[in-house]
Amino acid sequence: MLTEGIAEAYWHGTRAMAAANNVKQLVATEATARAALPNLFATSAKDWLANTELSEEVFGPLGLVVRVADRDEMQACARSLQGQLTCTVHMSEADLELARALMPVLERKAGRLLMNGFPTGVEVSDTMVHGGPYPASTNFGATSVGTLSIRRFLRPVCYQNLPADLLPADLLASDVKASDAVP
Repeated sequence: MLTEGIAEAYWHGTRAMAAANNVKQLVATEATARAALPNLFATSAKDWLANTELSEEVFGPLGLVVRVADRDEMQACARSLQGQLTCTVHMSEADLELARALMPVLERKAGRLLMNGFPTGVEVSDTMVHGGPYPASTNFGATSVGTLSIRRFLRPVCYQNLPADLLPADLLASDVKASDAVP
């Protein structure tokens, strides 16, 4: 983990998950200091919906499998999600109609949707989005990677009818005189 604080938050979240009612630990690891080893848990949709703490993010290699009994429970779980960086659906071709029904809900809940994959590693590319609705991000229209990430650092300003001498230097091309920049 990057810092001791992040590592402690991970281990605190892991211990809380392990102690939660009706949660079964499927993979358990022990580590010290800033090492973060994987832990995997499982619970039912009924128990997950009844305990909002189970939906709290734990940064690090911790997973929680939520088993749903039917389409209605799946939809209820999806609707109860807070803003997420990612949502992942593991499915087969037989699940296509269920996934199609789930997509409109997940599109409102996450900045990135994955099918049959894992959201590890964020490639910095033109099309990557690493953001999402609050609380995943405080600015749902921004991302921390990709070409759109520049929006996180910009605040548009319109300069209307300003004399060229008052415009910021960045707006003026180096080979254009200030008096020629704005008619």
